[in-house]
Amino acid sequence: MAWVLVVATAAWTAAGCSLFGGEQPTRTPVPTFTPTSVGVAVDAPPTNTPAPQQNLTPVVTIEPPTPTETPTPLPPTSTATATPEPTQTSTPTASPEPSATPTPSPTPSYVFELEEANKYPTESLAPNVVRVFLYVYSDQSFALEGYSLQVTHNGAELPVDQVSGGGLPEVTRTEPGPYSRFTNMNVIFVEAQAGSWVVQLVDAGGTPVGPPAEFELTADEETRELYVRYRQQ
Repeated sequence: MAWVLVVATAAWTAAGCSLFGGEQPTRTPVPTFTPTSVGVAVDAPPTNTPAPQQNLTPVVTIEPPTPTETPTPLPPTSTATATPEPTQTSTPTASPEPSATPTPSPTPSYVFELEEANKYPTESLAPNVVRVFLYVYSDQSFALEGYSLQVTHNGAELPVDQVSGGGLPEVTRTEPGPYSRFTNMNVIFVEAQAGSWVVQLVDAGGTPVGPPAEFELTADEETRELYVRYRQQ
């Protein structure tokens, strides 16, 4: 503020001289006073001075690796190993040789055909007495002579001493009835009747010439009259 007072005093002095004197004196130019700040801080207007840019260098902080826990291996445990049992070596079996397929026996070819084989009741014979009637014939002859029977009872052959006669045949019953049949030979067996009976036609030499007929009898059976009829083919 000192420089403001000095300027104001000089201006007042110059004005007074002109008021109280004659000629106006030549004005001596007032020296320009350059103020100097004495202990007074003058606030200068702020200037927006850009702050110098700093080249920031990124700082990389290297941290020490975190120690990892290394697993401690467990001691090996002993595993019981099963000892394999010795296997039995199988002995190779011999392959069976193919068996020959049995050839069916040819059916014997007979000269005579068995036309009938039946059992009939009898009242004239006592128990355990069996009678067998035979009728053997051909289309040209009512009765053929010279033939006989082969009879087995439970596998045992029984003796037969009769042969068939020729000419006109006889009948099994003297009176007509449902059980009357032609016949030209008969034979009687006295023995236990139960069991299997097989009757077959044979020629004079004992060779079978007709198929066999089979019968089954019980111990108390009354149909003990066996009848077979053969016809020459």
